[in-house]
Amino acid sequence: MRKNTFTITFLTLLFIFFGGFSYAQTINLAQPLPMDSTVTKGQLSNGLTYYIKPNKKPEQKVELRLVVKAGSILENDNQQGLAHFMEHMNFNGLKHYPKNDLVNYLQKIGVQFGADLNAYTSWDRTYFYLPIPTDNPDNLKNAFQIVADWAGGALISTDEVNDERHVILEESRMRSKSASWRMLTEYFPALSNGSRYADRFPIGRDSIILNANPDRIREFYHDWYRPDLQAVIVVGDITVPQAKEYIEKYFGGLKNPSDEKPRNYYDIAPYSSKKALVITDSEATSYNISLLYPAHKVRIEKTLEDYKNDLVRSIMIQGLNRKLRDLTQSANPPFTSAGADIGGNIGLALNNEGFELDIRPIDNIKTSVNAAIATLLQVEKYGLSENDISISKKQYLSGLENAYNERNTTESASYTDELADNFTNGEPVVGITNEYNYVKELLPAITPQDVNAAAQKWLSENQNYFAFITGPSKGKIDLPTDSGLLQIIDEAFKQQPEKPKEVAQDSTLLESVPSPGKIISETKDADLGTTTYTLSNGVKVTVKPTTFKSDEIVFSGVKYGGTGQYGVADKSNITFLSSVIGTMGYGKFTPTALHDFLSGKNVNLSVNMGNISNNVSGGSSVKDLPALLELNYLKLTSPRIDSTLYKGFITKIKSQIQFLKSNPSYAFQDSLNKVLYHNDPLAPITLPSFSDIDKIDMQRVIEIYKKQFSYADGFHFFIVGNINENDLKPLIEKYIASLPANGLKPTYKDNGLRAVNGNKTFNFYKGADQKSTIVQLYHGETTYTEDLAFKANILAEAMTIKIIDTIREKMQAIYSGSAFASVVELPYGHYTVGTQMPCGPENVDKILNELNKEVAQYKKSGVSEGDLEKVKKGLLEKHKESLKQNDYWSGQLENILFWNHKKSRFLNYEKEVNAVTPVDLKATANELLRGSVFTAVSYPEQHTTNTPPSK
Repeated sequence: MRKNTFTITFLTLLFIFFGGFSYAQTINLAQPLPMDSTVTKGQLSNGLTYYIKPNKKPEQKVELRLVVKAGSILENDNQQGLAHFMEHMNFNGLKHYPKNDLVNYLQKIGVQFGADLNAYTSWDRTYFYLPIPTDNPDNLKNAFQIVADWAGGALISTDEVNDERHVILEESRMRSKSASWRMLTEYFPALSNGSRYADRFPIGRDSIILNANPDRIREFYHDWYRPDLQAVIVVGDITVPQAKEYIEKYFGGLKNPSDEKPRNYYDIAPYSSKKALVITDSEATSYNISLLYPAHKVRIEKTLEDYKNDLVRSIMIQGLNRKLRDLTQSANPPFTSAGADIGGNIGLALNNEGFELDIRPIDNIKTSVNAAIATLLQVEKYGLSENDISISKKQYLSGLENAYNERNTTESASYTDELADNFTNGEPVVGITNEYNYVKELLPAITPQDVNAAAQKWLSENQNYFAFITGPSKGKIDLPTDSGLLQIIDEAFKQQPEKPKEVAQDSTLLESVPSPGKIISETKDADLGTTTYTLSNGVKVTVKPTTFKSDEIVFSGVKYGGTGQYGVADKSNITFLSSVIGTMGYGKFTPTALHDFLSGKNVNLSVNMGNISNNVSGGSSVKDLPALLELNYLKLTSPRIDSTLYKGFITKIKSQIQFLKSNPSYAFQDSLNKVLYHNDPLAPITLPSFSDIDKIDMQRVIEIYKKQFSYADGFHFFIVGNINENDLKPLIEKYIASLPANGLKPTYKDNGLRAVNGNKTFNFYKGADQKSTIVQLYHGETTYTEDLAFKANILAEAMTIKIIDTIREKMQAIYSGSAFASVVELPYGHYTVGTQMPCGPENVDKILNELNKEVAQYKKSGVSEGDLEKVKKGLLEKHKESLKQNDYWSGQLENILFWNHKKSRFLNYEKEVNAVTPVDLKATANELLRGSVFTAVSYPEQHTTNTPPSK
């Protein structure tokens, strides 16, 4: 397992306990890495590999995966795109589930197509997902049969191939018809250094997909879907003997072809010279600069020394990225962002990796390149400081410690990918217990010399490279030629870097300790398992202890307020309030200083304004709950004014937004919202303009923030997780009861913003690609009830099933589509039921006609019994899992105790769902699928319709 750079942070004292040099001397680096003892790995006589890991989280559920060590890299010239086509065919006719019976059956047992059941095809592997509820014993045996059919029982009928090719072409249209894709196809051959990868994009060639002979797909299936190239992964609420029995029964009879082809592997050769490309597109939305060093062969970890070397490398990359990030924190930042990685785009190859630097410039390519490369040279020459390395070590260990603490409460799905990686490329599966112990041993023994030697190794290989720029065809940045970019980079590497300066770190989060308040009363709710404390400052805190996760606490807060209180003059101030405050920092801390102070702590907290509420959300590990509450006090009471950082923020955001309207999808959404709200100046900002940014007033933002957040009146906080209430009470009094209050009752305001009335059609024309998007909204005012909101969501789920069944599968007019519903009580009662579908322009009219027919049918007869049962099973399965999740409980408690939703509906959810009938949904459809209908369609610029273009 190559080390990841952990970004979650929380405090650890292990360096104190394990800091001794003599302890490090006992480590035997030559010892081989073991296999996780909780995983059973084996192989059948036909060569099929299997992995079994019993895991009780969640209960009565098993995660099944099929990994095929074959993808688009193995396609013949006349098969380009057929590896992906074959993936689709495994959902369109199996030996035991012909035609669409597979999806139909799985929906009936609560497995949702797309959200649960899914697959993907890459260059070197194809990966199938099947989560299965096991409350019914038949589900499990049927699930193993399904995976076995994927492995060797696909029917690949000519009729299904001919139907599915249109769906795949719609997927290709959705994914690959864009500026970013066009530019990718230009630079990718050079990036992959002329390798086979450049000629085998998994999406394939439309011409081959359109005319593909089913025999070519069958050939691919015959050649590569074979036991010796396949692995079955079983993780979940199952025993090893039970899983083995199913694997042997359903997979033991699979046979390898007699004419077996060798499975060849392909490399990306190291760059042997310098090369640069500058690529533009009229619809590109940003400038990007990438610099890639020569590729290396991936070294698979086999010993503890290999593990240590990858750990050192991760610490080095983390420290380097910290320095790049720090450069953005100034009045005149050289770039909006920059980051380095080892793997990068070269890492797409199974056996290769390389160093990559990515930069988003602001207004000058040379300035951005010089600053980023100067940082590389500085780290190469002077190394990272002990403080840099200490911060990275604490961040790394914090993430690992959290994973270790959660080892008995981690969801099964979290384990499947590492097992798939072990099969695909040999990444070791050490197990969290071993890994945690290794890191505790190794981190104290890793010296600055170790880290800086790794920096010199990776950063000095800059003699041969590939660099490229992508960006808009027309813009404010003067782009160099290809040779000009080479010259800029070569000159940047000639810089003499300055020695970095150490910055002192604060030792306390708050400048002064707040005077504690008091808990003045407490109320228990046995049904919800909660205690609600009323504090001396009027604040309420509801606490629910759980053991769902061993090392997780979810924290949230809400009060009335929101953006609706403010008029047009403050529109920019409230839109960018959280960003402006966050970019300047809190108390005595800049964002960088706060990030460094919190390194080693598993704490996160964000503050934002909704339409009618002010909100706080975050979380922590168990031991970092005091730091979380302290951070909450800091952020609510001490927004920081920093005109230098504010100026830098304005510079960066203007750079980021200037070309967004060049993207047809962004421009469509922006125009759609303006038309939907009939250009009301109070309409929310979708795509900000320079004028919007210029209207931000730093002092006014601070004034609004302090008014809305720095006084605690009306706040209700929720703390859910592995909590000891006796330990928590003093913290509540110290950090929440101490929040200042001014005695004013917070409120919200209906600012009068309304969507356009009546039936409205909006056609939008932009872009060169032959692609459209349909958005249809039924909307209007209504008397809010929880029952109506509840049934509206069920109706939308049923509509989504129908969209997939009819418009995707029968009409083959889309790849994906969905319906959604919202019934809102405040600030006024209103509803929206909508559908959204990307499609081809030629299919817009027939899709809209079908939608209208479906809506008429819902109003006439409601939802069919079959579709309703599928929705119910899906909702109940999701609810059963959600009841063991802290964040779900936090949201439900807020709904009940702050927004006054009925407790009984939540506690009797299964009964409420099962009570819904087609007649109920018929009434819901007649209530909501009426009134105003807003239909918006995007078209390419050159498309011709009978309706004049809207601008």
